[in-house]
Amino acid sequence: MAEAESSSRDSRWYLKGMTALVTGGTRGIGHAIVEELAGLGATVHTCSRKEDELNGCLRDWASKGFRVSGSVCDVSSRPQREKLIETVSSVFSGKLNILLLDNKEFLDTVIARTPLRRPGEPKEVSSLVAFLCLPASSYITGQVISVDGGMTVNGFYPTHD
Repeated sequence: MAEAESSSRDSRWYLKGMTALVTGGTRGIGHAIVEELAGLGATVHTCSRKEDELNGCLRDWASKGFRVSGSVCDVSSRPQREKLIETVSSVFSGKLNILLLDNKEFLDTVIARTPLRRPGEPKEVSSLVAFLCLPASSYITGQVISVDGGMTVNGFYPTHD
């Protein structure tokens, strides 16, 4: 009996037999998510706009024993890009704009308002995404989980002195 319970409990922490689609999986957060999900046993399909980059990642993942396939996708037209931005903005409530981190003044403001005093790393986001895909998280519904180093404790808008 104890062995059956242990086996059932362990299966909550694996994604074997499941398939995931991760767009933009060759860089940043997308790349980290592909690795997290594949490492937990999922079969993953991803895409990239750059064939060379995709092929390099696919070779690396195959060498790690991950089951990852990929395809080249092109979001080159303005309407396609706008649709993608709209989709991403709706998923993240308009709060995600990685491109702003290239702006030193903005980055300094973010760091000053973040209790951990640094921006997050892709692995710190991908681990939460992977957890929410696991059967172990099946009772978690309708939540907003901030992976922000404590920044939301200060609100999203700068205070004025």
